[in-house]
Amino acid sequence: MNATIMPHIEPERDVHADARAAQSRWSQTPIRERLRIVRALRHLIAENADKLASIAASVSDRPIAEKLVSEVLPLADACRWLEKSAGRVLAARRCGSRGRPFWMQGVTFEVQRQPFGLVLVIGPGNYPLFLPAVHALHALVAGNAVLLKPAPGTRHVALAFAQLAREAGLDPALLTILPESVFAARSAIADGVDKVIFTGSSENGRDVLATLAETNTPSVMELSGQDAVLVFADADLDLVVRALRFGTTLNGGKTCIAPRRLVVVQSIAEDLLARLSIARVPIMLIERVRNDHTAVHRANDADFALGASIFSRDVAKARTFAARIKTGFVLINDIIVPTADPRMPFGGVKASGFGTTRGDEGLIEMTFPHVVAIRRGRAHRHLDEPAADDAQLFFAYIRAAHGTCRFAAFRELFRALITKLKTRKTRP
Repeated sequence: MNATIMPHIEPERDVHADARAAQSRWSQTPIRERLRIVRALRHLIAENADKLASIAASVSDRPIAEKLVSEVLPLADACRWLEKSAGRVLAARRCGSRGRPFWMQGVTFEVQRQPFGLVLVIGPGNYPLFLPAVHALHALVAGNAVLLKPAPGTRHVALAFAQLAREAGLDPALLTILPESVFAARSAIADGVDKVIFTGSSENGRDVLATLAETNTPSVMELSGQDAVLVFADADLDLVVRALRFGTTLNGGKTCIAPRRLVVVQSIAEDLLARLSIARVPIMLIERVRNDHTAVHRANDADFALGASIFSRDVAKARTFAARIKTGFVLINDIIVPTADPRMPFGGVKASGFGTTRGDEGLIEMTFPHVVAIRRGRAHRHLDEPAADDAQLFFAYIRAAHGTCRFAAFRELFRALITKLKTRKTRP
């Protein structure tokens, strides 16, 4: 049955208090119960795909077909990925005797993933449904409550998503849609949040970071890109032209990982530029280089490092060069689309930000490690005051465990142990 997506007005309430109370309950909810809501939401997204696409398209007057494949479909796939993978990613990890230091005998550990609590998601304007919704879902599945601050002109998109989440069974207090203003984000941070997920320009990201620094609030910053497309001498130029035409026109060119720089080997530059002119591909920053090595060097010279693409018929060579590019994502013989795979982590380095969204790593970002150590038995000698001969015993053990002349060190350790036992027997 199709849900009717109508504008929703948030009632007056103490948002932070309600969210924290709901999060306390939610964090104790088994993950299988959380994922049942995600599954129901995915079904609602599918049933209302045309409506969601229409609402998202209205923000920048884009074709509905484009929004179906660039926002609605990857959002549904992200839900499915969470359903299948979140239990594995967030499961507690137990550490017993394997690899345990000898002096930790009797101790076992459990590394748990604990939710931060209240997460503020500051969404972008270019993909107003897909990006903030995926970030919110990752935070929710990890056990957090979410405050979502939409970009100007996109609040109706966020409200439509939140309504479907409520119909899927989510407590409304767990997902609050804030006003669009910058003040709303600043006010939320001032009132206290436990982590911020920001997607936007590098300049706005620095402003947010300055505010977060006052309270040492952790964050993920997914900032501007200036992605380079490296065209090697052996590239399929017809494919390059098609890819650049797609990348520069998708979403009206408003994609953070869209191509901004064309780094092309000199020997094929004129041919490629002529083809781009015939295809009416918008002109971008073009850099001619001597060879493939120089192309990679130029790509690494940029301050921004969100993504890059390499075009070459020699995939093995392209993979070798890809490993040398310091950027969050490298695509070989393609552009933009593979970055939407829900299994893949996404994030930038240098001026393009830090932290990760999506994939295993993005889900883990919504939690912090919480370690529980259990000591069994009665071996608690480390709680006693050290004796005079303990230093020699410890020195011998360190040499035996980690030194190069281990045989001699073990003999020394054995002697130190004998001395220790004799001293203990003669001690009154």
